[in-house]
Amino acid sequence: MSVKLIIESTSMYKLKFTIISLLLGMVLVSAQAAQKEPVMQRVYMFGFGASLTDSIACQTAVQAVDSAWLDTHKLLVDRSLYSIQLQFYIEQNEGVKHPLCTIYFDRNERKVQKMWNKMKKRYDADPNIKLRQIDPSKFQFMAEQYVPPTIGELPVGATETATKQDKKGDKDKKK
Repeated sequence: MSVKLIIESTSMYKLKFTIISLLLGMVLVSAQAAQKEPVMQRVYMFGFGASLTDSIACQTAVQAVDSAWLDTHKLLVDRSLYSIQLQFYIEQNEGVKHPLCTIYFDRNERKVQKMWNKMKKRYDADPNIKLRQIDPSKFQFMAEQYVPPTIGELPVGATETATKQDKKGDKDKKK
C-alpha cells in the first residue's frame, strides 16, 4: 500500500510541475508576443570596411543614429542596409573596390567607443594594412525606415506581372 501511495504522489508532483511549466510558458510567450514590433531608439554605431584584395581598410567615427529600429532581442533591424550605405560611400569616395563592410552598434556609447578603439588598435598594429579614418562631415549613417513585413499580400500589380511570367514560362515549356 505504501508503494502505491508513493507512485500516486510522484505522478501528482509530475502533473503539478507540468501544469505550472505550461502556464509559465504561456505567460512568457504572450509577453514576448506583445512586443513583436521593433522599437525606435537612439543607437551608437560605427562602420568598418576592408577589401580582401587590397591593403586598405576604412573606419567611420562613432555616430549617433536617433531613429534606428531595434527588434525584441535588441538587434538592429535591417543592419545590412547600413553596411550597404557604407559600402557605396567607400567605393565612390575612397577608391576601394568591393569592400566588405560591417556595422558595430549598441545603445551604450561607451561600449561602442571601446569596440572602436579595439578595432583601431588592431589595424594600426598591422603594418600591411593602411587604415583610413572616414571624416564624419563627409559620411553620416542615414536612419533606415522600418517597413513591417507583409505575408500573403502581394503589392498592387504584382499579380499581373506574375501571370504574364507564368504564361511566358508555359510557352517556353511547350517549345
